[in-house]
Amino acid sequence: MTFNLASANRFIFAPASQLVFGLWIIFLTNSNGLPDPIAIHWGLSGQADGFMPRAGYWLLTTLTLFVPWAIQVAVYLGKRKSPLTRGFLDFVCALVYWLMFFIMFSVTIIQTSVASGFQSTFPAVLVGLLLSLIALSLWFGLAFPEVELGQNLVVKMRGLRVLSIPVGELAGVETTLLSSWRYGGLGVRAAGKTLAFIPSKGEGVLFTLRSGEQLAIRCHEAEQVANEARTKLAG
Repeated sequence: MTFNLASANRFIFAPASQLVFGLWIIFLTNSNGLPDPIAIHWGLSGQADGFMPRAGYWLLTTLTLFVPWAIQVAVYLGKRKSPLTRGFLDFVCALVYWLMFFIMFSVTIIQTSVASGFQSTFPAVLVGLLLSLIALSLWFGLAFPEVELGQNLVVKMRGLRVLSIPVGELAGVETTLLSSWRYGGLGVRAAGKTLAFIPSKGEGVLFTLRSGEQLAIRCHEAEQVANEARTKLAG
């Protein structure tokens, strides 16, 4: 098995973080380092309004982290013959996992200094950080992709390379009208065996890979990109 960041996260970093976090929660529970009851929900004002017994907090945090990790493993096993879409889903699952880890760590650490969950407040700086992360993901995910063709087919967003496929992996190319309803929405999407970059409705390029997967890219000068790709394939 090729060792890469996705594999390391799936089989090392995520499981290890769950183990360490779980042991930390057990230690805090047994040493009365957490309030009882413990807050698990905060209102718009930042004041806690949902609580549970401290004894059950370990199970809640364990399930919260286990589910996105288990989904990532299931994607890996179920998409072994679809490396293009699996890579994207791997990234999304990893992002969700570490976001949940950050949230669970934050809501735990802020309660280690209170005697009762009723006194817990959610720091405004964390709310701002979470909202900023959401805004950043939308800004990046809805960027108009750039396509470069050399030895590899390269897709860039906001100047950053997000995908690179050897031209030899391409089996065909065509131009087509791309719309969000076909792929489940705007942005970067995985639908079946297709990975789509669709910031808006309009003409794009549809690449077919030798693996049977497809890559749909909404781009400027779609016909020019398609002709360049056909030249590469013919040569």
